[in-house]
Amino acid sequence: MFEFWLKNEVEGINLLLPITPPEYIAEYGREIEVIRSMDQGDINLSGHKIPQSISISSFFPTREYIFGKKPTVGVSGVMDYTHLIKKWIDDDSIIRLVIADEKGARVNERFKIQSIKYGEKREDNGDIPYTIELRQYTPLNIAAVQTSPVQNAARPQDKQPPKPKQYTVAKGDSLSKIARKVYGDASKWPKIYEANKSMIGKNPNLIFPGQVYVLP
Repeated sequence: MFEFWLKNEVEGINLLLPITPPEYIAEYGREIEVIRSMDQGDINLSGHKIPQSISISSFFPTREYIFGKKPTVGVSGVMDYTHLIKKWIDDDSIIRLVIADEKGARVNERFKIQSIKYGEKREDNGDIPYTIELRQYTPLNIAAVQTSPVQNAARPQDKQPPKPKQYTVAKGDSLSKIARKVYGDASKWPKIYEANKSMIGKNPNLIFPGQVYVLP
């Protein structure tokens, strides 16, 4: 059974979509410029890579369904779900989308929410159908401005703090297995959990291949 998670790792909010979408649609590609030549016909020139986009459709329930998921965020009404999504859009939040089942994650990447479309019809009985459009997050890399050696000659070099060690989750891993590999002691898994709680969420048993953890 699939689960769809929207995780705001900065705020530590993990939203499990209460009604599992029946499908998701992903789009991945590259821009292609077509040049028309009298001699050779159409010539395709590859352009920039298009960030992956994913579309998810389901509904937010106004009552409990036997096939529904228990809320993982505090909601007092059905519109609280849409308010949270709209807030993340307004805040330009980076959201980790995780689509996974017991076999592992189909999707586990960072996105920005481009839009949410929602509405209501009489026959919906208060439920709110929606479609969420997400586009893959690509960080902007700005090259550092180099200064001349003369300017830096009289300034002592600042010691850079050591980079924290990291571990990439593999298929079949658990926190105790990772602790045994890293520390030689499976009982030290809570150290890893506490250091990565915002990514993992409330359930330390729910980890996914591809996640990168900081090792304290």
